[in-house]
Amino acid sequence: MTNDTRPVRRLQLLLRDACRTEPARQAAKCAAEALGMQISGEGLATLSARMPDAEFRRLFSCLSGTDGTLAVPGSLYPYVSSISEAPEHLSFD
Repeated sequence: MTNDTRPVRRLQLLLRDACRTEPARQAAKCAAEALGMQISGEGLATLSARMPDAEFRRLFSCLSGTDGTLAVPGSLYPYVSSISEAPEHLSFD
């Protein structure tokens, strides 16, 4: 049996095509950080973020679709086309 409560949630944010420039990426990062996300990595089309579980539950009270994507908050909507929670990884250490 797994516990659904995790102290830190890992998120993957997919940037809109038009927002894959350095100025738009910086604006997206600022908007994400203002919502309580800590940017932990970035790629050409994505941002990775972490946030405390309590903040996650406050911001994402429900899934937006059956595919597991989360509703994109209004302040991120101009930059981000979708947000999903990264799967939990098991460590064998």
